Amino acid sequence: MFVNIELFEKPEIHTKATFDFINLNTEKDFKETLAIIFMVSADYYLDPELEIEDLKEFKTMGLEKNKAKLTLIASEDGIEAEFLD
Repeated sequence: MFVNIELFEKPEIHTKATFDFINLNTEKDFKETLAIIFMVSADYYLDPELEIEDLKEFKTMGLEKNKAKLTLIASEDGIEAEFLD
């Protein structure tokens, strides 16, 4: 699984994990992605409450919007998701 993980300190401490939809094809890919999301979320004591089916829906929604990536941003305030080109 290829993922780009970035840690930022300003304006607040947060972590950004970016997943390319092209790398999300098999059940194993989705499981690994979910594990990475849980690991990043744990740094901020967050429970993302996601399942594999949710990630599959994100991929479908992103591709319908002609987006190539899903980015999750975790901080003490919670988790945000956005689609990128």
